Amino acid sequence: MNNGCSPSAATCKEPDPETVSTAQFTAEMSWLARAGYHSVTLTQYLAWLADPRTKLPAKPVLITADNGIGNFLQGAQPVLAEDHFTATAFLVTGFADGAAGACAPHYTVAGRSYDVQPGCDKDNLGWDLTWAQLKALNPQVWEFSLEAGLAGHYVQAYDGTRCPVYDACVMPGETTAQYETRVADELALGTGTLNRELPGRVVAGAWVVPYSDAGYKRCAQSDCTPQPYTGPAGWLANYAAAHFGAVFVEDAYRNGTGRERFRFDVNGQDTLTYFTKTLAAFTAAGDFDRTGP
Repeated sequence: MNNGCSPSAATCKEPDPETVSTAQFTAEMSWLARAGYHSVTLTQYLAWLADPRTKLPAKPVLITADNGIGNFLQGAQPVLAEDHFTATAFLVTGFADGAAGACAPHYTVAGRSYDVQPGCDKDNLGWDLTWAQLKALNPQVWEFSLEAGLAGHYVQAYDGTRCPVYDACVMPGETTAQYETRVADELALGTGTLNRELPGRVVAGAWVVPYSDAGYKRCAQSDCTPQPYTGPAGWLANYAAAHFGAVFVEDAYRNGTGRERFRFDVNGQDTLTYFTKTLAAFTAAGDFDRTGP
């Protein structure tokens, strides 16, 4: 929030395309409130996925944020509270550790050691929230769930630029069994760390896929992240479907595939008109429906 733009800017543009201004976010949330939307918790959302008879408020919306970035989580909190909205922060445990100066040891495979947290801790200090700062967030506004564990959202350098995504890419010399164990451990240990550090405030059963890379190679939307994948064919998507009730990705055509759910990614260049019209178009197309479009 406000990374490179004025808090009063109508839209927040480069150099950080993912940032929004305070005024921009306030306008978006105020529009949702005026339009009759009511936020739901992740628990409510997962219950609705499991049973369509679950009662939800009129025009329900699940509001989420990625990574654990301090200026957004803290800056958005009073805006959300003003509109009586709740939101879910999908956290990267390695980012929270790095924000406190704690970085993981290297990962060894086939006798070679790799730094699987490149940029830790210098890229996290003063940017991501520490565990103590996350605990201090208002529990009436924020709940937490999993995006990644120790290494799953760091951009990897062990394979050049061909396949830099930790969960989707086999490390040099790694067997299929080793890859599957590594990814499964990353997700399971990440959930365990969340529960240990933020007891009573974590909702299990959901996963925001880092870089939207669930192991499929097609990317249908112009603003969707490309999908490099070198793991076993279909394994990551099938693993996610077997272990999570909701697997959030950014490609609308994937909604309803396994446990994958489409989420509308809102960025700094988005005007309020774009936000409202695009949300309406996705909704009309059935891109948020339980069974897919």
